[in-house]
Amino acid sequence: MSHHGLVFGGFLARLAFSAMLGLIIGYERQWRGRPAGAHTTGLVAAGAAIFAAIGPVLEGATAERIIANIVTGVGFLAGGVILRDGVNVTGLNTAATIWSTAAVGALTGVGLYREAFAGTIAILAVNLLAEPIAAMISAHIKRGQKQ
Repeated sequence: MSHHGLVFGGFLARLAFSAMLGLIIGYERQWRGRPAGAHTTGLVAAGAAIFAAIGPVLEGATAERIIANIVTGVGFLAGGVILRDGVNVTGLNTAATIWSTAAVGALTGVGLYREAFAGTIAILAVNLLAEPIAAMISAHIKRGQKQ
């Protein structure tokens, strides 16, 4: 197998792993009826992996510069899902999920599979546990205000 074949094979493995992790993150969102489901998060993770994988093969481009631009670009994309209606703001959790999923993709794109998997687990844990914890805190505060 040629050197190019090994490089391309590694790229395909990174891309597939990243897309799979993005789909897992999106599945949780979709399963709970939240925006940014499997389609969006799968694309965000795959896109970030593609961009991150560019760095090592381009002369003059560094992975750090490319990843910094991923953060900026995905931040702009995620900002588009944040809506304000009077004093209410919606979409912050969706935007944060999109942004975090890009980090998983970037980790995978540079070959840090275990870290990307750990990031996926962290995102899932926060998305699954934060809402019930926040509800408990809010209930506790309301009980305290009634006394």
